Amino acid sequence: MSIENAKIQVSGLDFEWDQSRGVFLVNGNPAVAMWIESTMAGFMSGLHTMVGSERFNLALYGAGEEGIEGEWEHLVMKSPTAEEGLTVIGRLASLVGLGYWEVISIDREKREARFRSKNNWEALYQKAIGVCWGSNSLAGRFAGYSRKLFDCNVWTEQTSFIAQGAEWDEFIVRESTTTVASRLRALMPSDKATRADLDAALVQLKNEIEERKRTEKLLKVEIQEREHAQQCLLEKLEIIRAQEEAIRSLSTPILQLWEGIVVLPVIGLVDSMRAAQMLEDLLGTIVRTKARYAILDLTGVEVMDTRAADHLLNVVRASSLVGARCLVSGISPRMAQTVISLGVDLGGLLSFSTLEVALRFALTESGDANEVKKRRLRA
Repeated sequence: MSIENAKIQVSGLDFEWDQSRGVFLVNGNPAVAMWIESTMAGFMSGLHTMVGSERFNLALYGAGEEGIEGEWEHLVMKSPTAEEGLTVIGRLASLVGLGYWEVISIDREKREARFRSKNNWEALYQKAIGVCWGSNSLAGRFAGYSRKLFDCNVWTEQTSFIAQGAEWDEFIVRESTTTVASRLRALMPSDKATRADLDAALVQLKNEIEERKRTEKLLKVEIQEREHAQQCLLEKLEIIRAQEEAIRSLSTPILQLWEGIVVLPVIGLVDSMRAAQMLEDLLGTIVRTKARYAILDLTGVEVMDTRAADHLLNVVRASSLVGARCLVSGISPRMAQTVISLGVDLGGLLSFSTLEVALRFALTESGDANEVKKRRLRA
């Protein structure tokens, strides 16, 4: 072992002093060694004076909580049990001047853990200068381990203090909603806020504004997508409406066979909805064409019940109200028997066997029969 580069191994840890570079190494990683009761005490006391007890304690707690990732991954996860892994960490801590600590108990069902420590650096420097601020860095470490172990947020409470004369620093970790961030936010409304707090609040406010902008942007995109989907739906509904209109027109076609004469061929089943549509279309056509005769051709209707017969009679009566005489053609013998058996009152209904006979009657009554014959002779 040379003076320039001394190296020793203790319990598996390599300690090396590389004087040529001015570096102290533990397992090859740069480390620092300082006198706890003087140098460390002065360093921490100065920080405490600058930021106050609350922020000082929270800063150390947060640093301890965040600093356990490597230990958990490389030591705890590779041990047979978490308890064994934590025991290894506690033993190694004593080798680098962090004091000795151990697990008292771990209750996974209650999500509660208890630890204790002796001669850790925080307790020693505080005892040396006569203060008791708590071993917050160690408390944070225990919280970090327990959070991993219980898979939930926890908070550490120190229950015994070496700085107050106890033999051990003791800690209890329980499930909690408290976090370092929530403790810091609680300080903001009070008169204990510092410039650092205000800066942190400003950063948080900026982050919240950016998050709101992102949310608004996403909402805007979502609204645009919904509006587009709604427009597509309206277009589809318009197509369906047009198709329904086309089908309706085909189901109730009204033909103008001669000047003043219109024909409504009825095919298939006549229900209330279709009858209302037939009535509306026929009356509109009679008014528009100034028809004097409207022929209701039932050749395509095979079956008629009481309700259908009533619907058709309403069409006949309504036609007379707008100035047109309604003729009915194409009633089959079977349909006639059905209507009679149903007891439907067909009084005043002018019926013809075929559409041709009904058309000739309308032409004769309107005085256009001779004109028809003349046109046929010319043809």
